[in-house]
Formats: sequence, structure tokens, C-alpha cells
Amino acid sequence: MGFLAIGMKLLPYIVDAIQWVEKLVTTKGQYKQDAAVYLVKSVLGIAERGADRDLLDDEEVEAATRKVIDAVVALQNIIAKKENA
Repeated sequence: MGFLAIGMKLLPYIVDAIQWVEKLVTTKGQYKQDAAVYLVKSVLGIAERGADRDLLDDEEVEAATRKVIDAVVALQNIIAKKENA
């Protein structure tokens, strides 16, 4: 399985992690993102066993995960604004 395919399979888990953090974490900003990254890394532990790759300790994987989190949250915020307008 290619690296891109693994990343695409992780997308739903990233979205789920964001939703759980939104429900459970009351602080904002970096702390929330760190919590979401922690949840995603938990899932990565399972994925890396199947892919036989070290994804957990890869700085590029973490940076990309943070960018996806930022993009999903930005999209959620835009949708929420449009719904409330």
C-alpha cells in the first residue's frame, strides 16, 4: 500500500479526532490541535503495523497531519458561519 493510500485512509480518523476533541476539550488553539494529533497518532500506531513503516516518529507525517487538522477546522468554521448567517 502506497504512502498516499495510507494517508487517505487516515483522513476519516483525523476528522473523527477533531470531532472528539471539539466535544471534550474546552480550551482553544494549540492545546486542541495537540489533543487531535495525539488521537491520530494512536490510530497511526495501528496503521504503521500494517504498513510496516515508522509513521509515529516521522516529523513530516505529524506536520501534514497538523495541516489537515487546520484545513478541516477552517472548513467547519466556514460552514458554521454560513449556516448561522
